[in-house]
Amino acid sequence: MKPQTTPQILRCLTLGRYTAALEDGRLRLRGPQPLAGPLPESIKARRGELIDFLNEWAAGAWPPPAGSGLRDLQEIFDCSLAAVLDTIEARRRRAA
Repeated sequence: MKPQTTPQILRCLTLGRYTAALEDGRLRLRGPQPLAGPLPESIKARRGELIDFLNEWAAGAWPPPAGSGLRDLQEIFDCSLAAVLDTIEARRRRAA
């Protein structure tokens, strides 16, 4: 099974009410219950990419705080965070 993409992982975290933060260079996830299903394996497989994405676009946290690149794009284009993730994912697919 192919690991989920970083935007797909972030959508899953949002739906499950999980948060992510980079603490001392490590990815910390917090949520209402332990992660289950294919999500933990996808996170392991994409850990480096996920950390890079959070650093570049989300000010090192999920959900992204005000002033992060994702929130700025959301405000500029007056759209949902999901729409911003969709756009980033589509651009990455085209670039690959």
